[in-house]
Amino acid sequence: MANLIIKFAVGKTSLLKLINGEFKAEKGNIQREIDFTYYKQVEETTQMSDNLDGELLSRFAVPKSNNNKWSGGEASKYRLTQVLSNYQPGLILDEPTTHLDEKSVDLLISELQYYYGTLIFVSHDRYFLDKLATKIWEVADGTVTEYAGNYTDYLALKKAAITRKEHESENYQREKQKLEQSLIKKKKQATRMSKVSANRKKRNIRPDRLSSSKQKDTIQKNVQKTAKVIEGKLSRLKEVTSPTKDKVVHFSLPKTLELHNQFPIMGADLNLKAGQNILLKNTDFQFKNGEKIAIVGDNGIGKTTLLNQIVSQGESIVLSPKVQFSKYSQTDYDLNSTSNLLQFIEKKSDFPEKIIRSVLHNLGFRYEQITEPVKNLSGGEATKVALALVFLRPANVLILDEPTSFIDLPTITALQDLIKNYPGLVIFTSHDRYFVEATATEVYEIDNQQLKLKK
Repeated sequence: MANLIIKFAVGKTSLLKLINGEFKAEKGNIQREIDFTYYKQVEETTQMSDNLDGELLSRFAVPKSNNNKWSGGEASKYRLTQVLSNYQPGLILDEPTTHLDEKSVDLLISELQYYYGTLIFVSHDRYFLDKLATKIWEVADGTVTEYAGNYTDYLALKKAAITRKEHESENYQREKQKLEQSLIKKKKQATRMSKVSANRKKRNIRPDRLSSSKQKDTIQKNVQKTAKVIEGKLSRLKEVTSPTKDKVVHFSLPKTLELHNQFPIMGADLNLKAGQNILLKNTDFQFKNGEKIAIVGDNGIGKTTLLNQIVSQGESIVLSPKVQFSKYSQTDYDLNSTSNLLQFIEKKSDFPEKIIRSVLHNLGFRYEQITEPVKNLSGGEATKVALALVFLRPANVLILDEPTSFIDLPTITALQDLIKNYPGLVIFTSHDRYFVEATATEVYEIDNQQLKLKK
């Protein structure tokens, strides 16, 4: 059995379709010896089928009817049950953990660990990758590089490769500097000897000094020859550039947005409902300024509803008068603008251009993309613009609801760093346990109609 994860920013779904036989390669071909069942990232949920694994449906807690009102997590679990109920020797999964809570991810992992066919999957969930992947495919710059092991193994190998490249770059710089200094020294020496030789020719040289003059001419030629040898070595020296590193973004909130209240957001005897469903009952909480707070819990437990209650300052929510929110949303801005990306964000931000460029660069935008019209951005790039705007709008409290759901692994890593370096209060929800572990200073869990601080 070979479990393969395909990791790259652009074209993941296209490659999966190519492997599945839905696309044809412009050049070359893919040899398939088995049939695959294919779980697509985005697909409408059809009516309930009778040919499904009832036990798995029950363990996934999928409602038995009324699929038009299913949540994103419930629809995903139903579609996964469809795939896992139809055994084929090959299985392709495109972002199977999207919308799934931790319990459902663990259940999916346990099912796939007993799958004995060929499993190929794309995922940004690092926990999921570590539990299942036995090989990593990294596609970059038109080539596929295979790494043995899971995601943690892949990171270790990448880190070792970066360290090796840094050492090679340092050695290159030292050798280059050494040769350049030697060349300068030899050229100066040759110039001095050339001047001495020219002055000698202007004077009458006696016969007894002729041999000495010839000896000096020979030394001069040797110096010039040595200089040419050094030039040759310099020209053949293979340049090794050091890996680029993202610069740390240093946010600085203006005086008008500074919060002096130690607990700018509080809940006092909060009761929260969704329809007739009680989500929170008589709940109290205090969110401290500057903390990075993760809110976790099962699908449909009330995380998003709580965030909306806080932002709207609903009943039983107490906010400091100076609180100003910036909320992550993919639909609250116009992407048909003819302005370039930098201009588009500058209109919505009080931060200087230097900070805006740093945030965009860390989120993976190249220089030429920053100067392109916003309307030319892809869907994935639009998502990263939404994330950039969260940090660059005038605000002192950031609200991010499942920000890792539709972004790639490098962007998730960049997002972690942006959150940790942001000086204000950040409240976010996420099912990505690696993201929570790396980012949150406090973790609250919604369980049994209460919001509890996890120790």
